[in-house]
Amino acid sequence: MNRRTFIRNSALATALLPFGLKTYGKNPALDLDVKIQKIVCYRVKYTRPRIVAGNSKYKLAGGGRHDWMIALFADNGIVGIGSAPRYGKPSPSDFPVGKTVGDLLGKYQKQTAQEIGTTALWDLAGKTLKKPVYKLLGGHRKPEGIQVYDGSIYMEELINRDANSAYRNPNAPYGNRPSWKDIFKEAIDVSRAHGHDFVKVKIGRGSLHLDRVAGNIQDAAVLRHIRDYAGETYKIGVDANDGYRLEDTLWLLKEHGDLNLSFIEEMFPEDLEKYQTVKEVIRSHKLSTKIADGENWKTPTDPGVPELIHSGVIDVLQGDMRMFQIEGILKEAELAQKAKSPVWIAPHNWGCEFAFYVMIHMGNVIPNYYGAEHDVGTINTPIYNTEGYKINNGRCFAPEAPGFGVELITDKLNDVEIVYQFG
Repeated sequence: MNRRTFIRNSALATALLPFGLKTYGKNPALDLDVKIQKIVCYRVKYTRPRIVAGNSKYKLAGGGRHDWMIALFADNGIVGIGSAPRYGKPSPSDFPVGKTVGDLLGKYQKQTAQEIGTTALWDLAGKTLKKPVYKLLGGHRKPEGIQVYDGSIYMEELINRDANSAYRNPNAPYGNRPSWKDIFKEAIDVSRAHGHDFVKVKIGRGSLHLDRVAGNIQDAAVLRHIRDYAGETYKIGVDANDGYRLEDTLWLLKEHGDLNLSFIEEMFPEDLEKYQTVKEVIRSHKLSTKIADGENWKTPTDPGVPELIHSGVIDVLQGDMRMFQIEGILKEAELAQKAKSPVWIAPHNWGCEFAFYVMIHMGNVIPNYYGAEHDVGTINTPIYNTEGYKINNGRCFAPEAPGFGVELITDKLNDVEIVYQFG
């Protein structure tokens, strides 16, 4: 898409962003006189289809993950659910009890975001008004669905691969002591089995696990093997978690540009001049690779962040879905529309199933939306009724059901960990 088309499409969609100065007050959720009677914070556990290794910062992600969740019981008999803000065990809060949805999303919005997050309120509002959240936010269902990429391809070959290792899937076709190439074949096979045609691969072995040169060479070998195995049309992005230096980044682009990487993420801590250098190399080598960053920002208005966004040196903004919440991602999208060159939105998400659902809705609201990050997992205790968020050929559609299309089976709250409750 050229800049003129990008700006035209973005301008047409500006009215769809409900948090702009002109449109925020018109959202029907702000008029909801529905009162919160009870809040329950609980934890839901998931099992990944395989053990996930480490990245440039740590050695093992593991085989499980969990969602810290908020359930809001309203006086109209409806229950809204959403992921808790930020990371770590939530602190007890009775803040929403006795207040209305409209007030919590309106005059108390800032405190709501800090205390319990806003996703459960948008779910409650959608269910009350009988609209999917993306429609409540002014969006429309994109006919092509939302692009999704699997974010769980880590440094798998660095895990102990003995026959009794927890990493090995006993039913894998590659045997008990596979080569490192077979390990990545399995990882890609599992990803494809869950509907993915796009993976993000962790690089940066020379930052923690190996000598710098050896780590870079192994990064490239892994990427080339995945490209050879998955095929030319399979999409591959990389994430260094700030484990590369500028010179490593330029080496990867110059020497291995033929890998046709879709994006390079968090190669090093954000630096405007360094990114300009990277962008010039991408241009001079006629690569289509995008620069992605921003998952460590706390808000889209952190010091220096608006300037980075406006400069256009970051092509894909990755504000964290739980940290930014719905309001922050939409604000980031507004800032992106004013950038010097086309900028896309792809919220960061790791280890949270419900945040993935939210991202699919956001993709139907934001015109300059790049995609949603997915961390595959199966819920251990079935506590929801849902239409599901099925991924097919790398695409996912938001359910047409009200809210986020996920209903809490309240009787099953006794089967999961309750963090706190009030009301």
